[in-house]
Amino acid sequence: MRALADRALGEWLAHIESVHSRMIDLSLDRPRRVLHCLRPITPSVIVSVAGTNGKGSTVSMLDAVYRAAGYRVGTYTSPHLTHFGERIRVDGVSSSDEVLCQAFHKIDQVRGAVPLTYFEFSTLAAIEIFSNAALDIWIMEVGMGGRLDAVNVLEPDLAIITSVDLDHQAWLGDTRDAIAREKAGILRFKGKAVVSDPAPPAALLSRLDELQCDLCLMNRDFRMENIATGHWVFLPAGATMAGPSIIEGFEVKTSSPVWAQNIAGSLAALWMLGDVIPVEPAHLETLQTFSLPGRQQRSEGSIVIWFDVAHNLQAATALAMELRAESIIGKTRAVFAMLQDKDITGTVAVMKDCIDTWYPAALEGPRALTVSDFRSALSGVCVTDQEYSASPREAYQMAIEASQPGDRVVVFGSFYLVGDILVSQLERTPG
Repeated sequence: MRALADRALGEWLAHIESVHSRMIDLSLDRPRRVLHCLRPITPSVIVSVAGTNGKGSTVSMLDAVYRAAGYRVGTYTSPHLTHFGERIRVDGVSSSDEVLCQAFHKIDQVRGAVPLTYFEFSTLAAIEIFSNAALDIWIMEVGMGGRLDAVNVLEPDLAIITSVDLDHQAWLGDTRDAIAREKAGILRFKGKAVVSDPAPPAALLSRLDELQCDLCLMNRDFRMENIATGHWVFLPAGATMAGPSIIEGFEVKTSSPVWAQNIAGSLAALWMLGDVIPVEPAHLETLQTFSLPGRQQRSEGSIVIWFDVAHNLQAATALAMELRAESIIGKTRAVFAMLQDKDITGTVAVMKDCIDTWYPAALEGPRALTVSDFRSALSGVCVTDQEYSASPREAYQMAIEASQPGDRVVVFGSFYLVGDILVSQLERTPG
């Protein structure tokens, strides 16, 4: 076996997955101990972003605006779609294999016998890489929950909570209030906070009040108003945001209310940090053309193709709304996969009226659901007749081959599903 220092990225990823006996073991003790040994140099501004949905979009929107303003930005998101380096970006560029391996080696050296999980290793790698890059701002996406997530070893200058809904119930609780209490763990006493959930749970509002947070709250302090079909304007709605501001009256065109909600939260965050990391009106224009792979990603053509990582009921409901709003003349085929801890039955229920035929795909890994289990969840809807467990790429190819001009193919249910198919498309692209 090669020495750790000489390992390739694939070997390192296998290694960090094997260090801890569990894939998920929420705790701050282990990453804090290793962070103390790393002694990172932190920037003037750290932003932590938690939420059931909208976290990655919010991180990427803020990144786009701050980079347009000339700031050096580090972003940490998870999971990735096509390459691990996407998780840790510096100035919009994914980390190279070499940089990632160096960070993993450093962490492995200083951790001693501390058994870090895969996500803890990844989070500390982001901190190490950002520390070496001399950045102006770190924007960190919380992986799961917030209170015990590894990202919470950092002290944020702004905490953003995008939405609260049911997901990861085995770890976070089975009610919105229980999940809200976990996500509220990223808040700090008298710290700045933005909540872009239009109807936040009472438990979250209570915690914000207890901590006396400097709060900017959706539909209290700001709102996104739909002034025409697919046309939204950002408006202050309370005393918190009183006075002239570069974000007041900002208009954007999008067909998605969820997308508009994420933009609103991002604009509120920009306002909250305006005294320490200001931007100008021209820098906001990057939001007019903003898009993110795998988030309601639509590819035009004789066969319309949608890619969406929607993997919980709230996200699937938003996707179904977009699909119903789109007029097509043909059939809609779904390439679908979910992990076993997700609400598969509920997701199928909200999507079934949009789909004519389902093409279940088999994912890999300990949390994966078999196609036979999928078929049980898909009882009552039309499922393609296949005698074996199709891989994501095989299921996608079958759906494409069965489609005619005017049809639509929708790929959704998991980052792993969407990512694998997007990788296959990149592999076929010449050059």
